[in-house]
Amino acid sequence: MKATMSLTFCLVLCATALGQSWQNGPSSPFRFCRFDGEYFPTTNRVYFLGGRLPTGTTSGRVWSYKPDSGTYHDMGVDMLKPVSNYDICLVQDDYDLANGDTFGMYIVGGRYDQAPNITDTVQVYYPVTNTVRKLDTDLFPGRAGGQITVAQSAIVHENVMYVTGGFNNSNWFTSGETWMFDPMGGSGARWMQLEDLVLARAYPILAIVDSFLFACGGDTVVGVSDLDACAECQRFKLTDPAAGWSLVSPMPGVCGETRGFGFDSDSPFELAGKIVVAGRGVWPDESTHCYIYDVAEDSWSSFPSLDTARRNHAGVFIPPEAGGTGVPGMWVFGGRHDSDAHCLQGSEYYMLQLVGKEERGRREQVAGLLVAPNPSRGLVTARFPAGGGQASLTVYDVLGTPVWTGSSRAGAMEIRGLAVGIYVLRLDQQGRFAERKLVVTR
Repeated sequence: MKATMSLTFCLVLCATALGQSWQNGPSSPFRFCRFDGEYFPTTNRVYFLGGRLPTGTTSGRVWSYKPDSGTYHDMGVDMLKPVSNYDICLVQDDYDLANGDTFGMYIVGGRYDQAPNITDTVQVYYPVTNTVRKLDTDLFPGRAGGQITVAQSAIVHENVMYVTGGFNNSNWFTSGETWMFDPMGGSGARWMQLEDLVLARAYPILAIVDSFLFACGGDTVVGVSDLDACAECQRFKLTDPAAGWSLVSPMPGVCGETRGFGFDSDSPFELAGKIVVAGRGVWPDESTHCYIYDVAEDSWSSFPSLDTARRNHAGVFIPPEAGGTGVPGMWVFGGRHDSDAHCLQGSEYYMLQLVGKEERGRREQVAGLLVAPNPSRGLVTARFPAGGGQASLTVYDVLGTPVWTGSSRAGAMEIRGLAVGIYVLRLDQQGRFAERKLVVTR
């Protein structure tokens, strides 16, 4: 998962005040644990890049989930090195495939079936062309006691991948290393080391809020082969990397091997500035417990529990334009329950409520705003209800500067001339509004 929900298109749940709960979603035809998923707007699918099977072996088969139909699909392709214990990071790189396919889902390292069982390989899946590759250069340089790590965590911010933590399963050292990966960098020079974590951790739970990277909980190695879940949380300012990591308030209970969702504080939503930890892993067990962190208050509290205890599951934010049940929402898929021999097929979602920037406490009132294609190569159509009266549309860049405006009663507007980048579209129709993210590529 590991993009944070940033800018003003972010969606935030109206937590316990609305009495919401996790709901069961469609079950998958596969049983994966120790894996991840990521949503890609162009194809309107969530992708899973293989995972650990109940037999203890590893599948590299790529599967997808279509939110609008609630169906799973075998993509008919395998990752070149099947791995588990990975996070997916969606970034744009300069590996230009057919039709400008430069958006890749990156996974760093992981565990595979052959000795020595862990790898520093960086692999990519390109959803538009349904192709896979391994990087010939730029292997993951992170180490623990001089050895390759597994169980590091990864997340994306502004098209840069951040990877931290991990451990080695032969010397049982835990890593505190933090690395950044620039997919647009030169071959052999894409990695750069940052300051180490204050407390070395495997499986740290990552989330980003307001350009701060949070590493919550995670595990340390105790003796040989035993993991000890932790509660401490650490924070890193991405705009001032020299300042390093610092400690913030710990979670109410020890927790690792689960998923976090972060939401920026300037988002136009009721509970902006929060991190949700979805599920609780306490090695060798798991529980349904979830937590929520208020960044401004530096305080933790309980969040509605999952329906099924799980850890080492996939975590995916699915936006409203995906359509279907449970969107916009936080989703969890699969994972282990009781043992790695019991990999789950079930999914769960927590539906998010849209509220407005100027009208905090009110839900989004313009239904059906669709932006396509997204990502786009320059020409975009925004569609909205035609019977709702005059509508004005403003496009903002990542700095919040308006770069395009238009108005119409016809239910559609074409947008041209945007440079490559990330934008937010805001539609105002007779005092009702909606916001969507837009990515423009070359």
